[in-house]
Amino acid sequence: MTHNLWGDWDLPRRAPALSGLLAGRSPDLLGVQELSPGAVELIDAALPGHARVVDDAPGWREHANLWWDRELFAEVEHGLADIGMPTPDRGLSWVRLRHVEASDLAPLVLASAHLTFPGNAEEVRTERSPRTEQARSAARELNRLAGGDPVILCIDINDYARPLWAFYDDGFREPFGTLGRTCPITHPVTPRLDKPMRWEGVQVVEKALDWLFFNGALRPRTAEVVDYFLDGVAPSDHKPVTATFTQGAVA
Repeated sequence: MTHNLWGDWDLPRRAPALSGLLAGRSPDLLGVQELSPGAVELIDAALPGHARVVDDAPGWREHANLWWDRELFAEVEHGLADIGMPTPDRGLSWVRLRHVEASDLAPLVLASAHLTFPGNAEEVRTERSPRTEQARSAARELNRLAGGDPVILCIDINDYARPLWAFYDDGFREPFGTLGRTCPITHPVTPRLDKPMRWEGVQVVEKALDWLFFNGALRPRTAEVVDYFLDGVAPSDHKPVTATFTQGAVA
């Protein structure tokens, strides 16, 4: 599962919905964006059988982190790679995981990234997008880290077309297209009753921003954009995206 968590905006009100989503789905692997310290504690409580990257660098509590089921995976190493993000402590967050029982399977690299929002000051000034080069940097770094082993990237791409193509150019694919489907919208969540509309002209456009890219010996079996509300409140302004994979030789 990948999920943009919307930072700490109105988190106390959204917390029951986010907890319910995660406890009900209990994804084996989870990558998040727009993290906050409060959300870290919430996810830990909702997924008591999971571990996450523990690191003193602030980005792991304020931007992105990765969770995995401890019965299935164990951490080998983790890191934060520079992919040209203007925000301090934000980049490509990754962890290398080994399979606990299936020792014959290659390790898996799980990563999370959140490409720059189109409304950032520099892009408004120059009218030039940094996201395609950020995507190319992320793809190159993931392929370098994996060295041919499987990779899953949880990403809010904040764009359409060019950054996606950059991942395709480096061998990455996403589950919907591989399964012969189109991805449903992931943003904005509607009806959204917990925040007034802002960024008029951006929020009102329905779009698919949230993706699970993969590379290596992985075969997608299912893919879903999840609609979930609890008492009329959504967990975030982004919908989570889930997929199931089989790891092994890909014909």
